[in-house]
Amino acid sequence: MTFEISETDMATASDAELKAVLEVVNANDRELNPRHVDLTADDFRMFANNPGMEEMRLVVRDEDVIVATGTLRHPDDGTNPDVLQCSIRVLPDHRRRGIGTLLLRRATEVAEEKGRTRLQGFVFDTAPAGGEFARVIGAEKQLEFHENVVRVGDLDPELLQSWVDQGPKRAPGYTIRLVEAWPEEMLSDIAYLFHVLERDMPMSPTFEPREWNAERVREVQEHYAKGVDAISVFAIHDESGRAVGMTDMIRRKTDPTTWMVSVTMVDPDHRGRSLGKWIKGAANLAALDRWEGGVYEETGNAFINEPMLAINHAMGFEHERTMTDVLLPVDRARVYLESRA
Repeated sequence: MTFEISETDMATASDAELKAVLEVVNANDRELNPRHVDLTADDFRMFANNPGMEEMRLVVRDEDVIVATGTLRHPDDGTNPDVLQCSIRVLPDHRRRGIGTLLLRRATEVAEEKGRTRLQGFVFDTAPAGGEFARVIGAEKQLEFHENVVRVGDLDPELLQSWVDQGPKRAPGYTIRLVEAWPEEMLSDIAYLFHVLERDMPMSPTFEPREWNAERVREVQEHYAKGVDAISVFAIHDESGRAVGMTDMIRRKTDPTTWMVSVTMVDPDHRGRSLGKWIKGAANLAALDRWEGGVYEETGNAFINEPMLAINHAMGFEHERTMTDVLLPVDRARVYLESRA
């Protein structure tokens, strides 16, 4: 049987093609996360391309039906020059028919065209087929991440309020600021926090920290603001006036049931004062007050990020699934593909 592989762009694709690709994406996401609420067509067109990334989306057709997609991407700022990030999604009924290998072959060709020597992706323990494919092709496991969840109804407002009330006592000389959109005057501070985050938190060895500036932060916010509600809380160092910590919670406008913690970080020079508890407590109390319909709150952490895991466990988060970074040298991919020729 011959499958047809081609390139498409979700930003300009017809409504019919976008819907067909979306069916594959939602089917895979339901498998990865049983609580998944399907993306709408508007969501998908909006979020399909990520700011700061060069991306190529591939589709595989069985006759006229799209049965698989592949996304190849890398940062557009010159960092991570040897890595091509790969995501392969195949409908369950079409697995074990060589489609994953077909997409891997194209990913390997693109990596070689771009002079990239390693393919990188993620597998989930909730979708064993992905992990098995990674094993068969010779991909190596790297860093493992917790995907944690708590029911919104199980959050303890008294505990969260105690973290807020204790904040000024534990961290004299600091205040917090709550916003629903990142203020222009804080973008440089936020860029610095992202700069610190990517150099300080546990990261895969395949990842090279990027450079951040106010323009890049603005681009990220403008991209996601179209489709999400957000609550951010910043820890402000009073003497300098700088934001030295932040947490950011979002929910899709089309899915009020799921809250996601996109980031929590504190500048290492300002740790040891429980700023993380202060800002997370304030953000969650604000979400409980302002957002209706919440059922679950999700967050992710590397297994070795013990300080943040301790805060999340205190809030009631429980481990739901494991996401593992996997790495495949291009020359090893080529050996596998030649064995399948």
